[in-house]
Amino acid sequence: MGELVQRGETKFKLLRYFTIGSLVAFLFAASLLGYVFRRLAVDGLLSGYENEHINHARIIANEMWERDLTPLLRASGDKLATELQIDVVHNRVLTLLAGTKVFKIKVYGPDGKTVYSTELKQIGEDKSANAGVIAALQGHSSSELAHRDTFSAFEGEVQDRDLVETYVPRYNPDTGKVSGVFEIYSDATALVAEISRRQRVIVAAVVVLLSLLYAALWIMVKRAQDQIIEHNRQRNRAQHALALAEERWKFALEGSETGVWDHNLESGEIVYSKRYKEIFGYAEGEPVDSAKGWEDRVHPDDLQRVHADREDYLAGRTQTYANERRMRCRDGSWKWILSRGMVVARDAQGRPVRMIGTHADITERHEREEALRLASTVILTVDEAVMVCDLDEKIVSVNPAFTVITGFAESEVIGKTPRLLSSGVHGPEFYKAMWDQLGTEGSWNGELRNRRKNGKLYVEWLSIKLVRNDKDMPSHYVAVFSDISDRKADEERMQHLAHFDALTGLPNRALFSDRLHQAVAKARRDGTRMALMFLDLDKFKPVNDEHGHHIGDLLLKEVATRMLECVRRETDTVGRLGGDEFVVILSNIDKVQQATMVAEKIRHALNQRFELAGLELSISSCTGVAVYPEHGADANLLLKSADAAMYRAKEGGRNRVELAEESPSP
Repeated sequence: MGELVQRGETKFKLLRYFTIGSLVAFLFAASLLGYVFRRLAVDGLLSGYENEHINHARIIANEMWERDLTPLLRASGDKLATELQIDVVHNRVLTLLAGTKVFKIKVYGPDGKTVYSTELKQIGEDKSANAGVIAALQGHSSSELAHRDTFSAFEGEVQDRDLVETYVPRYNPDTGKVSGVFEIYSDATALVAEISRRQRVIVAAVVVLLSLLYAALWIMVKRAQDQIIEHNRQRNRAQHALALAEERWKFALEGSETGVWDHNLESGEIVYSKRYKEIFGYAEGEPVDSAKGWEDRVHPDDLQRVHADREDYLAGRTQTYANERRMRCRDGSWKWILSRGMVVARDAQGRPVRMIGTHADITERHEREEALRLASTVILTVDEAVMVCDLDEKIVSVNPAFTVITGFAESEVIGKTPRLLSSGVHGPEFYKAMWDQLGTEGSWNGELRNRRKNGKLYVEWLSIKLVRNDKDMPSHYVAVFSDISDRKADEERMQHLAHFDALTGLPNRALFSDRLHQAVAKARRDGTRMALMFLDLDKFKPVNDEHGHHIGDLLLKEVATRMLECVRRETDTVGRLGGDEFVVILSNIDKVQQATMVAEKIRHALNQRFELAGLELSISSCTGVAVYPEHGADANLLLKSADAAMYRAKEGGRNRVELAEESPSP
């Protein structure tokens, strides 16, 4: 009787919830579909009308704006002049809109006032607060669908209409700014009615289809309900049997870390203890897979070995059954398991029929062993050298990379200190700071220069860690270092290329600019003078054109050499900006004449013949000289002054030195 009541309650609740929920869902789906259809249809309607209205506005603007509408805009304050023009404008608008769907149009000026309307009484109204007018004056077209009970059109008063009204900005072609706004109305009553009709048809069709679907689902739910009831009965019987079976394990390993299994070899049934299920993530009352499922949970790489061990034991070839394997848990993860077992029952022919055993989780032990193997493999295979020292700084272990980098074999360094690698480059204070940091922070890293076994120096990036034991006491130092000599050399080469001209070796534009700013800053700080020369070669292009770029490059290198011979102070700079342009910075000069003397010396040196690759070449130069502070209060002004002086030298006949005339205005 109790089962019948339970069955009736289950049936009533399931069907009731399904009926209410599905009807609500069906009605909502039909309504939503109808709404979406109408929304999309109306959006398409508005988009189409808006495009038509924009085209109408362009036509009217092209035909009438300058001739008819602009005078209205200008005469908006003169009522008499406006009235005289309205009739003419009105007739022309009607002519342009003849045969279109448009039945009303209004024109607004930049101030939002109505300068023209097909409904004449609206002329002069202020619509500056209208959202559509505001948006159009900002350059945005907009449309909306509205229903009007009464509306004034070309033909007079019309009633009960669905209208599409669009605000279209008119741009002044000369300035590109909005010079007015068109408001255009079209009758969309027939199209809106058709949309509504189609919406009703679609909703009706959806309701019919959903009703058929509802009937089919109701039948399916009814059948599913009957199956659920039968399943509940079977589950209750299974739970009762499981409860009886669990009683057999009350005596075994409660609270133990080892899980117990009892395998009936004839039926394939396996009974598991509570701890066994905990190991693999199963709840206490949750059933675990059968014998076939148990084998499926063994890792494929271990399954063949597990089968072999079990067959050897069952066949009597081994006295014990024990192996380690990976097994999949309920959540899909893997655990390492130590499995042990023994046969506890045999049939009359001596064949095993029952086997009992244990599973122990040894994942943590395997992970520790694997971590140790991995660490050992990493240390042996990494390209970085690894060196382990005790607290007395004696080397106790090195890896193969140590020998590759330093040249010392393991047997040559064990028991010695890392000082056998010392290069002598770093002083005692360097090592004291390193050991102080190791003592306070437990680690140190930095760049170090050491010496290989063959005596050659190398640069290494070194990282040292203080290692502590299980009792948090210092036990060892671990040093890891890599040879960065090649990288350091590459960095130095890149640094040189970034600041020096690749052809002549002179400072390039970037380094010259930095030195110029430093020279000006120093002169300003010390109250002294400094000079800047801007030099351009004459007749260099013909050399390139006639003899090729190879000879031109040789000539530029020789020019750089001669200029350096003329400027010998270490504080002065000769640079190449590119092509045949050179610069000179003379720091700390007493008189302007010192700069012009050096410039003349350079000019004279470059005016001498060049003998290159069996050729005799002649060139000259034009030099502009600017002196701080007379010709410029900062680097930029000095550059402008020197450049201008150089161009005056070219204009004056070339092969000249020109002094800047005056400081250009900032």
